[in-house]
Amino acid sequence: MRFNSPFFFYLLLAGLLLQMNPTQAQRIKSAAFTYVPESSGDQYNQRIPKKAFTVSPTDFVILSRKSDNTYAVERYGADLKAAWSTPVKLFGQETVEAFSQNKETALLITHRVQADQGSQALYGRLFDVSTGKELKQTKLLEAPSRSRRLAVATSADGSKLVTYHSITQNEELRSIRAAVYDASLAKIKDRSYDLAGAGPQVSAQVQIDNHGNQFVSVLTSNSMRLSVRRYNNRDNEIKVMEVMLGGVFDSTKVYVMDTHFKLHQDSSLYAAVLVAEEKTGDYYSLKMVRFDYAAGKMRFADEFRFTPDFMAQVTKSTNAKRLEDIYLSDILISNEGQTLVITEKKYTDGGENSDYHAKELLLFAYDEYLHPTWNSVILKNQLAPASEGFAGISYSAHLVGNRLQLLTLETLKGKTDLYTRSIHLLTGASEAPKAVGLNVANDKQVAFVKDFTTWLDERTITAVNRPSKASAGLRLSRITFKN
Repeated sequence: MRFNSPFFFYLLLAGLLLQMNPTQAQRIKSAAFTYVPESSGDQYNQRIPKKAFTVSPTDFVILSRKSDNTYAVERYGADLKAAWSTPVKLFGQETVEAFSQNKETALLITHRVQADQGSQALYGRLFDVSTGKELKQTKLLEAPSRSRRLAVATSADGSKLVTYHSITQNEELRSIRAAVYDASLAKIKDRSYDLAGAGPQVSAQVQIDNHGNQFVSVLTSNSMRLSVRRYNNRDNEIKVMEVMLGGVFDSTKVYVMDTHFKLHQDSSLYAAVLVAEEKTGDYYSLKMVRFDYAAGKMRFADEFRFTPDFMAQVTKSTNAKRLEDIYLSDILISNEGQTLVITEKKYTDGGENSDYHAKELLLFAYDEYLHPTWNSVILKNQLAPASEGFAGISYSAHLVGNRLQLLTLETLKGKTDLYTRSIHLLTGASEAPKAVGLNVANDKQVAFVKDFTTWLDERTITAVNRPSKASAGLRLSRITFKN
């Protein structure tokens, strides 16, 4: 449902044009697929939410779990057969931490705890995407096991990564020790991010762009102030930008409830922030800031207040009495600078082994100057057992030009399938969900693994699913849509 549009006639025309050019048919090719579901980890925040990357118009590489302590990095071609499969054995308390790919190599990062030595470490393994040969294995960072868990961030193109160790005192974050690497796992620079002067905070988010610049974001002043620091690898220059996002506004005290960051490769960091009233805990507004380091200034979007009128329209669509369990999930930026912020309602029923729910998406669009243009709600109602968490439900998004493609597993009108939605980024005009045609099983067993979904091109996707209750196993499918 679309809200508050000043462009009604234009939207109506755009919607009619979309309806005049629906997806008429699709071609599906599938093959048997072996996969062992993940058995542990944070189901709300998967460490590796994407386990498939496109390497050519027909080929893609994946990271697949084969047994309790064995993974495989594999390449698949047009025939959906593995061109190569390289096993990866894990040792003791070792888990996968990150998976990325660039033009020539695939990178797997693992986290290993050696309790007898009181240490933890991050290891990098590099694979040739042409042959599958393991090119390199090396220790990237080490720290005492009693310290906070080591972490890693990779750049969008897979050419840079930064591993880091958060150093605390009395549960307060004081500094971060980091190491920056290139795509060959050659160390570029050791870094230390001194946060002692930033004020009280408990955590930080570290990101790295394709140039190797690191962005460290911390919330300070009791979740009121957002501070972003940029570090480069050429010198010791540190550029700091800060903004007060919480505090007292219109006699209402608010604090930062949730944040989401997106790096743009023009030395900009976009931050979307949900703030809530301190007294009631109710959602108050959505704020967006662009930290533009090339221009040396911050750019602010108009604050989007969750007014009674807005809430009335949302509750009319969702039948919910209030906004709750809403999380920031995506910031998408087009080549022309249009921005879309997506939130999703996600929750569990409570209690051990309770079901997971993923419901409506709220979409907030901005033009290249960060002026709000439209907002809408996409209704969905997804359910999954605790053993799967959000691995099969929620959504996958792909932005092509000014067209957003969403893929979801849903049961609509008694039909369980993967459904696609197309949304125009400039206008908000959207199509009704269309079934892909996989006839996905609807039971308590694994029916869809969202992690392996990838777009080979604008009209071709890959997906791992179980097509029917009678099917004994999963299938790897390539779906090509015809216009």
